Amino acid sequence: MFGDLDGFNPHDLIAGDFPLKTEAITLAKGQNLKRGSVLGRIKASGKFVLSRKTNDQGAAISDGSEIPLRILGEAVDASDKDQVTVAYRTGSFLKQGLTLHESHNFGDIKYDLETRSIFIED
Repeated sequence: MFGDLDGFNPHDLIAGDFPLKTEAITLAKGQNLKRGSVLGRIKASGKFVLSRKTNDQGAAISDGSEIPLRILGEAVDASDKDQVTVAYRTGSFLKQGLTLHESHNFGDIKYDLETRSIFIED
């Protein structure tokens, strides 16, 4: 009777019953991200990107996006232009459903996210 609607399966990302709060965000162009990507916000523009501690040359990032703040709520292709989408502000998420940049690891971000009421479950 019920099918898989456009690949959406809440059980591959959402864990537990902690309240989920969402908000509309602008994802900066130049990215094609999967649902569950861990996002940071560039202070100057207010746009979100995949959070990372270092750039491609290995230098530390300090534009604000190095701080994980949100979880992307849907897959978004912003390759060519900024895209307005939805992100989770709070909730409990399955570790295996999250996507991190290689410069981050779960041990480093887990407690920072918990201060924002974003919980990572194994």
